[in-house]
Formats: sequence, structure tokens, C-alpha cells
Amino acid sequence: MAKTRREVLAALGGLALAAPALAHMGHGQMGMSPGMGKDLIPPKPIPWEGTTCAFCEMPIKTPEGEWRGRTFAKGFFEQTYSQIAFKEPRPAPHNPKATVEALHFESIACMVNYAWVHGLKDGEGATLYVTDRGSYDPQNPQGSVRLIPARRATYYFGERLMVVMNAKLLAFDSPDKARAFAEAHKAQHGRQNFFTFQTLLDLAPLPEMNLVALLARHAGLLGGEKDHGHGHGH
Repeated sequence: MAKTRREVLAALGGLALAAPALAHMGHGQMGMSPGMGKDLIPPKPIPWEGTTCAFCEMPIKTPEGEWRGRTFAKGFFEQTYSQIAFKEPRPAPHNPKATVEALHFESIACMVNYAWVHGLKDGEGATLYVTDRGSYDPQNPQGSVRLIPARRATYYFGERLMVVMNAKLLAFDSPDKARAFAEAHKAQHGRQNFFTFQTLLDLAPLPEMNLVALLARHAGLLGGEKDHGHGHGH
């Protein structure tokens, strides 16, 4: 069930608590998440060209050349591509006359936050997917995206990790891959932690750039106003 305006407002007041919680969680929370629904809907094809994130409205494909005053490295956006695949078509965001079989996101946090504010449950008529960063090749961004069920992934948090929307999260299909990545980047990323998908859901809404405005817009608190999520890694 979607959040009411009162519930969203109450959550917005607690956003300051979410970032410290992410930064200080223990290292033992790895492996498959419990308590998910049973539906495992196959992922849908990814429409890279011209598609924007269903939560922040940034492109899911890394822009070529300068974009909004910045030039991004090849494959920067695609490494955190995420998807919600539906069992039955549902009204498209911003166009209820159209239907979609999936929603597309350029950040793990964007997908989790969209599911949170709209009351979508993984395994209940929908399956949430993330990109396995361990199999990802930034030189072949779209071709190397390998989607894995979000409920089965291990999530890596790096305090200084640079990803889209400054969400500081990557997904891996195994704890071993996540640990190897963490070891290789321990000097670069500062504090590091690992999470299950259940932990991310428990902490939602997850911190990322423009989060308050984005949650308020999706909850209908801003009416027709739009914040297009000028977020990026820092």
C-alpha cells in the first residue's frame, strides 16, 4: 500500500537518521534476505536510449560529452542500473493512459526509494533487480549489465564511493565478490560496510541527493512541480 502524505512527512523528518545508520551498520549482514514474497518475474529488456529514471528522471545511460556542466566516465550510470519488473502491466508514471511492464532506475537507492514511497513489495506482483557490479565492464556498459534479483544480492557501502545520485551503494551477486571489491578499494572509499536487501528496505528511504524533494514529489506533496534530480557522485 502506498504511503499516505502524513507517513511521508513523518519519514522526511527522520531522514537525518538514515545516513548515519548506513555508515555504522555492522559487517556481518551478508547473504540472502529473509521475508520476501515468492514471485520471481523475469527482468524485462532495458531500453537504454532515451529512458530516464522513474524516481529522479536522470538518464539510465551515461550521457556522452558534457551534461549539465559535467562529463561522466564511460559506464558511470549503468553500473548501478536497477529495475522493477511487474507480473501484470501497470499504469505508466505521469501517463496513466499508458502501461509499462517494468520501471527503470539509474541508482539502487532510487529503486528502493521509489518502491518505498509507492508501496511496492518485492516478490508480490513485482521483482526488483540490480546490476551485478562484479560482472560489470565499464568499457562495455550496456552489454555487460547482468541483472540479479535484488533479494539475493550483497550490497557494498563506501563512504567515498562515487556513483550516481551520491547513493554510495553497489550490488554484487556474492559476498566474496563484495569483499574482494572492498579490499581493492579500502584506501579509496573510507568506511566500508555490507548489507542485505532486507537491511536496505528496513532503512528506506535511503539517503541520496535531492531525496527530500523527490520523496515529496512522488507523494504528491509538491503538486505539479518537478525536481529532476541533478545528482551525481562527488
